[in-house]
Amino acid sequence: MDFTKLKKNFIRIFSNPNTLTFILAIVSIIILYRVYAYMVNNAIQPTTLYYAATDLYEGDQVTNDKISPVEISGSFLNSQNGTLLRGRGQIVNKYVANGFRIPQNSFFYKSALTDLDSADETPFTNLPDNWTIYRLPVDFSSTYGCSIMTGDYIDIYATFDYNGKLFNDIFIKSIQVYMVVDSSGYDVFTHTKDGDKLKPETLYFAVPIEEYRLLEIANRGNKYKIKFYPVPRETSYSENPEQPSIANQQLVDLILSQALDEQ
Repeated sequence: MDFTKLKKNFIRIFSNPNTLTFILAIVSIIILYRVYAYMVNNAIQPTTLYYAATDLYEGDQVTNDKISPVEISGSFLNSQNGTLLRGRGQIVNKYVANGFRIPQNSFFYKSALTDLDSADETPFTNLPDNWTIYRLPVDFSSTYGCSIMTGDYIDIYATFDYNGKLFNDIFIKSIQVYMVVDSSGYDVFTHTKDGDKLKPETLYFAVPIEEYRLLEIANRGNKYKIKFYPVPRETSYSENPEQPSIANQQLVDLILSQALDEQ
């Protein structure tokens, strides 16, 4: 075989623009076909996912009897951008993370499950030194239609009857809400089932011991009938919040005088 002649013919063929264009077109078609076939196969190929067989609430352990498998198309899985948990081993024996609820028939997302150590943590786990939790009675109306949520910042206002005149003024400013619960102690934003009305009853927040003492003294007295209620701050405030602080020294004096009068 004359390799020199074969080499010349090969060079002549591939130096022809028309021939080269034709070959590149064929190669491109083959590549596009393979990519298309892969995408179609991936989209229609059934994939096993697991969904919640019952409602799951924060702190609940996910056991085998609480999940069920289902076959779905791969296109749905791809549309979730890797946020879905696929394998049984990624789900079973995990715990629902704080602030999450997994409704029945819902899939499991990475952000909603955690390990035992993280599940044991609560908003009250790492309070600053000399701070404590205060429980403020609330209802649907005083939480502005249940729009005051965990993490929001509020001011505490006080209404009181001073010598027959009704006063309303700010008392403590810049307080972060830790939790809002119903009469059973469940977080109204994670434990309420679809269709149920939110029924907030207690709002939890943390304050320094001195502020806590003043709130308790005011609640124990009845001379001025002092009542406290939350007022939400604007959303942008949470980006650069201040420390909680007394905003009305005159009201402090009133609370302390009430305590002295009723001794």
